[in-house]
Amino acid sequence: MHLFKEQAVRDYTAAAKAIPIIDYGPYFAGEKGALENLAAALTHACENIGFFYALHHGVPETLIDRAFAASRRLFALPLEQKLALSLNQNNIGYLPLNASVQGASTVHKATKPNQNESFFISHDRGPKHPDVIGGKPLRGQNQWPADLPGMRADMMAYFDALGAMCQRMLPPFAVALGMPPDSFGPYFADEAHANLRFLHYPPQQTTEDNAFGQGPHTDNSFMTALARTDVPGLAVRLPSGEWFPPPVIPGTFLINLGNIMRRWSNNRFLSTPHGVLNDSGTDRYSIAYFHSPNPDRVIECLSSCVSANNPSQYPPAVYRDLILEFYRANYFHQRGHKSDAARFAAAD
Repeated sequence: MHLFKEQAVRDYTAAAKAIPIIDYGPYFAGEKGALENLAAALTHACENIGFFYALHHGVPETLIDRAFAASRRLFALPLEQKLALSLNQNNIGYLPLNASVQGASTVHKATKPNQNESFFISHDRGPKHPDVIGGKPLRGQNQWPADLPGMRADMMAYFDALGAMCQRMLPPFAVALGMPPDSFGPYFADEAHANLRFLHYPPQQTTEDNAFGQGPHTDNSFMTALARTDVPGLAVRLPSGEWFPPPVIPGTFLINLGNIMRRWSNNRFLSTPHGVLNDSGTDRYSIAYFHSPNPDRVIECLSSCVSANNPSQYPPAVYRDLILEFYRANYFHQRGHKSDAARFAAAD
């Protein structure tokens, strides 16, 4: 046991050299100067890696454990019960194996579908919510199985905790980009576009070329907070081009930036490629929380990231249009072509 702990420390030290460990404790405690110190650490991590570990994030371990337990109960259901909750046009519900592909990826030419099953939830809107009644895109209701008592409460408790954590993380990102601390707040008001994705990666039956649990890609979010079990499989492409398997560091979330942050920062902050290959021989579980602006907000490069010598690389765009384009590229059900899954599954 002692040797195992020493090895773990060495692994964490190596990980910290590749992916920084950033302590949010002083900032969340309101210590003097903590915001500026945190912003400086974020600037380095976001300009050079695009990933970091968030330490002292404030989310109780018991809440994380309950979320993983709820995920395992969900994925243990018979397939027909899960398919009754199939992912809808709001991208809420169950996604089976072979039903998605990294079509939006600019770092990988996908020829085979992803080898994972997923369950997506968002804000738990009731049937009388005005956006539900009006059929507003991306503002639908969650889908829940009828015979898993407690699952909804545990999943929503985690969703709410991660949303609160990410909202508290917005000011340091703004300061890191040379903006006032409250700059991002209005973009995330009135129900930010938030998704919680529970992932199950069965042991892959094949490790042939282009067969992945999740093909190499960049996220489309503003930021993603990832919780994992200790089964390996994730790899991050470092600026050197090396694919690095980040270890699980207890007490941290692995945070990465997405394409919306890259767009806002005019490419100053990185949206770093990553993917999953589960050749461990056992089941792998993870939970990804995606935090993004309200779908109605217009995203354009920040004034602090644009100059005469560095003009905007992106035109203004409504976030809803950007995320729907991303969904159509990645999820077969969004394309309206049932043949897509079969075509990719048969591809060489």
